Amino acid sequence: MSEKPNTPPSDENRGAPGAAANYLLLSAGSIFTSMLIAGFIVGYVLDEIFDTRPILMLACALLGFIGGIQKVIHLTKRLDNVQSEKKDD
Repeated sequence: MSEKPNTPPSDENRGAPGAAANYLLLSAGSIFTSMLIAGFIVGYVLDEIFDTRPILMLACALLGFIGGIQKVIHLTKRLDNVQSEKKDD
């Protein structure tokens, strides 16, 4: 039986994300938050215009939440592509 040498794995072997992946994850959180807040603001303004408080605010917040989730999923798919390209190199 052969034993593997006891060396610590490098960053590439551990799958640690690079700087671009870290910025991508950072932007995913800020995009999600900004879309949710934008939904609240648009809904609040529409509620003030049409006097339907709080129906439009909640509806727009829900749309912002759904849009934020879609953006995060799209960005994390790009992160998967970055990591698979790294493994191919």
